[in-house]
Amino acid sequence: MYPFGGLPENLTSFCGALRREYGFHIGAGELLDAARALEIVDLSNEQAVRSALRTVLACTHDDAARFDGAFDRFFLSRHDTEVQDEASTQKRRLRGDSTGEVDDMSQASDATTASSAEAVDIFGDVGPITPLETGDQEAEGAPVAGARYSPLGVEVSQAPEVAEVDEAWLAAARVLVRRLQLGPSRKWRAAPEGRRFDVRRTLRASLQTGSEPLSPKWLARPRRQPRFVVVVDGSRSMSQHAGTALKLASALMGATPRVEVFTFSTTLERVTSELKRASVTSTRRLHALASAWGGGTTIGQCLAEFLRRFGGRLLSPNTVVIVASDGLDVGDPETLRAAMQALRRRAAALVWLNPLLGTPGYEPTALGMRIAKPFVTTFASVNGLTDLVHLSRTVHLRS
Repeated sequence: MYPFGGLPENLTSFCGALRREYGFHIGAGELLDAARALEIVDLSNEQAVRSALRTVLACTHDDAARFDGAFDRFFLSRHDTEVQDEASTQKRRLRGDSTGEVDDMSQASDATTASSAEAVDIFGDVGPITPLETGDQEAEGAPVAGARYSPLGVEVSQAPEVAEVDEAWLAAARVLVRRLQLGPSRKWRAAPEGRRFDVRRTLRASLQTGSEPLSPKWLARPRRQPRFVVVVDGSRSMSQHAGTALKLASALMGATPRVEVFTFSTTLERVTSELKRASVTSTRRLHALASAWGGGTTIGQCLAEFLRRFGGRLLSPNTVVIVASDGLDVGDPETLRAAMQALRRRAAALVWLNPLLGTPGYEPTALGMRIAKPFVTTFASVNGLTDLVHLSRTVHLRS
């Protein structure tokens, strides 16, 4: 993620780019605030760094609208030669040996570090973030060309890609949402037909007809819309199938606003906002996944983490939980059993989408799958549009 080896160069160069190229009003005070904000976030978490800097540096609605594009360009989309050129320029500015006048942002950096002892620590080495090494790196620690954000030490190109959702996928998702409408709401709402006479609206309408109630109005209790929680296994064994599960989640987002999406490998990561953003940008990749993508699989531990962090807010008799995983688990079996039991008890439906189910002769013999399956209300595959259409016909809710 970090083009330069140390945080001083990264922070001052980024703030300078915001000021010069995007018109942000940034001075020493903003630079100090940004440094303090970064002291309390995980510097290996791209989304945390992005959010912290946006909060401090984007002072207007226009700034906020431009910030993500500027952040992506500076930290995630820079060419090697661009990084090398700016690295050497930035080092001269910070050391004060440039032939020209020292950049104002470098002066702001000096003022920042001088005015607060708290800023000294943040202007040291990045710490656990190690740039990708190249064979010709200078011994004195010059910034490494081509460094990219990758918490697992892999290239950004290996981050999961969000496939474009076409109308057929959206139509199938709408059918699924429509079929899974729950019981009637507790609230009465205006409706063309209903079981309760709406006196207030009827009297208001009668004012247009000489106080004659010619158009009686009615109230009805609409059926409740389900909430969807989609949990996608991003482990290595799911590398060929997880993209389809993310596409299904995107289709559900297009059909209803009541969708939350998570990925997991050895930890759990909420990716609802990232998935929405990726589905409408040219990048179409999810980057801020840390160890929730590409590693081993501890399904029970990650589901337990979901229950602990999000269960109270997201799980209810209106919630449909969809887990997309092949069930290959290296975690504790009893943790998985307890998590599945809790999900089954607290949700309206627990759907398990296993891409291996479409393989001829497949049997769910893996230990993780054998433990999870008794708690599942719908067991299906997830390999394409046909599976989504089939899912809309077979998923059922807890009675």
